This record gives sequence, structure tokens and C-alpha cells, in this order.
Amino acid sequence: MRRIIRVPQGPQYDDSYPLSQGVETETMVFANGMAFDNDTRTRMAAAVTIADETRIVLDALTAILADAGASLEDVVKTTVYLSERSFYDEMNSIYRTYWAPGDFPTRATVYVGIGSECRVEIDVIAVKKVRP
Repeated sequence: MRRIIRVPQGPQYDDSYPLSQGVETETMVFANGMAFDNDTRTRMAAAVTIADETRIVLDALTAILADAGASLEDVVKTTVYLSERSFYDEMNSIYRTYWAPGDFPTRATVYVGIGSECRVEIDVIAVKKVRP
């Protein structure tokens, strides 16, 4: 089973973008979050600060995971992409609030160019709970 996930809270990629918000399999969920506005094809106006943008991205990921019956608690790996190294502390101050202390997934942080004037992008891999 492979199912494409699309939720209103996630980035609204139209058909010109060859990517999905998330993909669910029987046991795993792969998801991507950006504060992307498809109408303007740039960063959402609400993403004023790096903290705002990080919240938007993590809230979108929460909704994508929920659509697949998973949550941030099920995330085993994240990759955080930042457009500038100077954004790390502000992103991290918000990121850490989405998990219980000591219950963080493994993470890589990469400094890269991100399209559409976005400054924060996060990918997650989650393992779905086995349901009896």
C-alpha cells in the first residue's frame, strides 16, 4: 500500500510541483513541510520570523502525520534544512517544544538554498504504531 497524503494545513503544491506533502505505507510515513504559499509561489506571509516559519512547518507536519494515523511521537528521523546558519538557534528554540524533553528523533540539520524564499524546510520519517 502506498497513499499520497494531502491536507489543507500542509503546503499546497499544485500539479506543476512534482512532489507530495506526504506518503503513507503500511508501516511508515514520509512527510515534508515548508511555509509555502501556492498562490504567490513564495513563503507564506505569516512566516515573518524563523520561529513563525518553524511553527508553520511543524504544525503542517503534525496534520500530515495525523492524516496517516501517526503523530510527532512516531517520528524517528528528521532532516531540517535552513537557508542560513544564523537561523539555527531560533529554529531550534521552537523545534524543541514539539517533543517531550529527551524524546527527540534523530536529526540532521543542513544549510542549503531553499526555493520560493522559504528559510526552513523539514522532512520527517515516522514509524506507524502497530494496531492490534
